[in-house]
Amino acid sequence: MKIKGFFFRHKILLFLSTILLLWLVVYLCLVIIFRPSHDRDWELGHEQLPQFIYSTDSSMVTINNYRNFNWTDVKAAEVNYESRTFDFDNISGVDVFISHFDDFEGLAHIFLSFRVEDDEPVVVSLETRREEGEAFSPLLGILRQFETIYVVGSEKDIVGVRTGYRGERVYLYPTKATSEQAKELLRLISKKVNDVYETPTMYNTLTHNCTNELTRPVEQMSQVDFPLTWKTILPGYFDEVLYEMELIESGGEFPAIKFRHLIDNTRVNVQSADYSDQLRASIANI
Repeated sequence: MKIKGFFFRHKILLFLSTILLLWLVVYLCLVIIFRPSHDRDWELGHEQLPQFIYSTDSSMVTINNYRNFNWTDVKAAEVNYESRTFDFDNISGVDVFISHFDDFEGLAHIFLSFRVEDDEPVVVSLETRREEGEAFSPLLGILRQFETIYVVGSEKDIVGVRTGYRGERVYLYPTKATSEQAKELLRLISKKVNDVYETPTMYNTLTHNCTNELTRPVEQMSQVDFPLTWKTILPGYFDEVLYEMELIESGGEFPAIKFRHLIDNTRVNVQSADYSDQLRASIANI
């Protein structure tokens, strides 16, 4: 019996080793075949890469290729890339947006909006940089089919296309981050933005996605340690993690809090000058 058990375990080990070896071979082939590039026929909204430029003698920062589109349909917009300059010292906090683009609750996109006193918020969204005609696929995202892009722009653009023409379910969660914490987080993320501007990078659904590329800087700058969980791969559930870690409102049961932070798309007008104010007024606890 011991001999049979030994051979059985040996076969299992051999099988797992073979699977691992095959995966390594496939991965190395993908690395060789699919190399990241900045030079492709990119889809609308992904044509330009943003770049942060910090002043050396003041607290001013300029964002080149700041996206401020006026969307006219799901896949049509008046293209407008700007150079936006603002006072970095006026950053007052950071909000989390989770936008559900599918009926399945787990499929969603998570991104951040940095509040700026007496100015418009700055949105940072890590996305798959897709070529014209490509569609997002979590599986293809594992197989090195997409480059990474940080889209930096206005709420009117990045949030507005989701609450407007796409009709997505969008949740807005103000975080408990202080002004100094929000500034440090943007500093760290802006370095990543500039790194991608300089060197093309591949997206990965498991290791370099819209969630963990935003949580890693938080861990780097603080004592926060996000748990290793499937909710990182399925960002539609990540608000539960934020709630459990008390990084967002945590007074009460989570389903009620989630309901209060759902943006009412019928109460926000992306064409209004006060769209950002409308977003915050539309969630029931504000």
